[in-house]
Amino acid sequence: METGIYIIKNLINKKVYVGSSINLNNRNYKHFWMLDKNIHDNFHLQQSFNKYGKSNFSFEICEICNATELINKENYYINEYKSNIMEFGYNLATVNEFRRNCYNEEVKIKLSKYNLQKNKNFLKYSLTNIATNEIFIFDSLVEGANYLIKNGFAKGSPKNVRMVISNCLRGIKVDNGNNGSIRKTCYKHNFRIIN
Repeated sequence: METGIYIIKNLINKKVYVGSSINLNNRNYKHFWMLDKNIHDNFHLQQSFNKYGKSNFSFEICEICNATELINKENYYINEYKSNIMEFGYNLATVNEFRRNCYNEEVKIKLSKYNLQKNKNFLKYSLTNIATNEIFIFDSLVEGANYLIKNGFAKGSPKNVRMVISNCLRGIKVDNGNNGSIRKTCYKHNFRIIN
């Protein structure tokens, strides 16, 4: 059982996915099993695999190392290959000390749009400022949440603001201690789905 850093390389366009594992053989099997079943959680890698086929991808070990070095080494290779930049690779993020992905804004927006389409949800929505009647149109929950926070309409975490927008757009009842109610406004804005 080898521990270390690996890449999955597209032999046609040379893009790579960088990963780490305490069991490289098991990780190799699991990646390609998910890709073959079309259920890989990295949609960018999955789409490319579907397009180019299994025979055009390789699994290569970059470095064998101790488990305590995995995070630093993985981030080193992600930066070295620039694999978290869409034109060079398939990584959606770097990794923090808790083995959690650290997504950049570009990836957050792309994931938001992808999940909206995958779940057959709305594609665009508008927020209309109640005081000024200005209308703002957004393609993702990330964009809308960033607008509300940046302009002082919301003070919560971006994740919570996105959840509130999502609930409002879907007409989900909010627990107000009395059987819940459907929000009519969202952070001093009216909202509307545009499709």
